[in-house]
Amino acid sequence: MFTNCRPFPGITHITDAMGVSFTLIEGGDSALLFDAGYGLEDVAAYVRTLTEKPVELILSHGHHDHMLGARWFDHSLMDPADREEFALRTARLQRQKVQQQAEKTGLSVPEDFFTAVIPMPEPLRYIDRVGDFDASVFDLGNREVWVLRVPGHTAGSVVLYVPDVQLLLTGDDWNPCTWMWFPCSLPARQWRDTMLKLIFQVEKEADGEIISVLCSHQAAPRQGKELKAFLAYMTDERLLAAPAVDMGAPINTHQVTVPEKGWILLFDADK
Repeated sequence: MFTNCRPFPGITHITDAMGVSFTLIEGGDSALLFDAGYGLEDVAAYVRTLTEKPVELILSHGHHDHMLGARWFDHSLMDPADREEFALRTARLQRQKVQQQAEKTGLSVPEDFFTAVIPMPEPLRYIDRVGDFDASVFDLGNREVWVLRVPGHTAGSVVLYVPDVQLLLTGDDWNPCTWMWFPCSLPARQWRDTMLKLIFQVEKEADGEIISVLCSHQAAPRQGKELKAFLAYMTDERLLAAPAVDMGAPINTHQVTVPEKGWILLFDADK
């Protein structure tokens, strides 16, 4: 079962039964869908209940919880740097893990979950620049969406910005609980500095402050000032002092937590 909220006109933030979120952005002529979730339910059919406009699917990165739902679409777009992640996370072993995760929450997977072919996404092509960031601007008709290449959570992560509502969509490059401990993730300091540069350059180019943020693991919008505060909190001193945590993998994972705010940063201290 899908649920949704509509924080702005023409923008629907959707959460699937597994608890991951993705966003439909509509203009006057067409629409973008940013991610497609776990794909246990027919995402394309649900989106058709929300809009009759043609929809382009853009994947924020190549992890299973955001792109297995691409199985319901004819094609998708993704940064080519995540092709290996996509291949790994669409393989049978990962689908078995998703099945086990679903069953623990009382959900079942479709009969064809293990056989459904998910074509390799077409490469995102960047023909614009926003400051130092490769970008493409999609004109949906009376609404622009900036697609920006921002390596962080993965090498091929992208984020979106919608200038008319001053909204940043971060994918997994930022959640209140941000995971930067995967082998494909950037070092925590580099990610932090990249995000701070992104905010500065987007606000300069748009001539306006980022007011709101939509994350992939939050069912409701967050404030832009929270993202800025989170990044400012993650100083070199706090990263160096962060305690180790066991994530069940041979990675030197450390964690910064701010319980009163619900903030967590997990990162590989060896990077």
